[in-house]
Amino acid sequence: MTQTILVVDDDLDTLTLIGLTLQRRGFAVMKAQSGSEALEKLRLDLPDLIIVDVMMPHMDGYEVCRTVKGDPRTMHLPVVMLTAKAQTASQLEGFRAGAVDYITKPVHPQDLVARIASVLERAQVAQAESGPSVVAVAGAKGGVGATTLAVNVAAALAAQQRTLLIDLEASGTDAIHLGLEPQHGLGDLAELESGPNDPTALQQVITQHSSGLQLLAAAEINLDPARVGLILNHAAALCDVCVLDLGWGITQVTRLVAQRCKVFAIVLDSDRITLSQANRLLQLLKEAYVPPEAIKLVWIDRQGLPIEAGHTTIAAMLGRAPDVTIEPAADALYEALDKGQPLVLSHPDHPTAVKMRALAESFLTRKP
Repeated sequence: MTQTILVVDDDLDTLTLIGLTLQRRGFAVMKAQSGSEALEKLRLDLPDLIIVDVMMPHMDGYEVCRTVKGDPRTMHLPVVMLTAKAQTASQLEGFRAGAVDYITKPVHPQDLVARIASVLERAQVAQAESGPSVVAVAGAKGGVGATTLAVNVAAALAAQQRTLLIDLEASGTDAIHLGLEPQHGLGDLAELESGPNDPTALQQVITQHSSGLQLLAAAEINLDPARVGLILNHAAALCDVCVLDLGWGITQVTRLVAQRCKVFAIVLDSDRITLSQANRLLQLLKEAYVPPEAIKLVWIDRQGLPIEAGHTTIAAMLGRAPDVTIEPAADALYEALDKGQPLVLSHPDHPTAVKMRALAESFLTRKP
């Protein structure tokens, strides 16, 4: 998986040189010539690591680092100081600000890349040991069954681990599928000026399902991507697995969560319009450096089309056949929706429920 590094330096020549050095070693590079520009870029997108110069006008590297570490959305990002200030006092100030490494100029390109690679490796290990597994489910087009899959996968996972289902589709229907009438949800968090400041605030707006599944119900509006990142950070204390129902379409939220997912499931049909939309979503995931093995294509064959013909059509349009095919089960799924109980709970032995449960289990065992 290609990793992204944000380089912050007010000197354009240095910025260009470091960028080229990192790109030649296979990294994707974001660039900023000031602290304020760096923070604006972080509002829209999250890299895997930040390299920041100390001596910059208006906002120096220490202040940039403290700001990054003070924001729950970005506090997990490793920050490396790169500067000509070699004094011990300067290094101590960098570490107090939250930097994980302090590299003094001049530095040989090979040494710089080695230090960066070491920091990234440590960060990956720490993240794997701390945060929940994030599973995103997105429909290539409306009406393909993404919410049905998200709810059933979440219900299946809840039987094994603490699972939180977050309905990120504006006016989404996850609560209806679960037979719940939430009094609180994402709408409460959207009204807060600074977002929840601890996991307890998030816990207060979660609705519990009788199966043990936790639901963070949909808001009536699309949330700001930064708010979604904040919520995911605090969700770590409340669950082992976080399932995101993204609805359908491509938004800034889609890009943000893609970078944090263990699995990204795209639900599709075999018609050309849906597959064209799926292609756009796959391109976005590629641009977000989501590894192909993290992407699951799930075809819900609602019309009962011939499986082989459907696979051929999907492979011709997307360059790969679906990873999972779920056969028609309209009557059973309608009955489950009418009862407000996901199929994996109401009819656990139904072939479609068995397949959805197996899909959920594969999400837990897939290597990151």
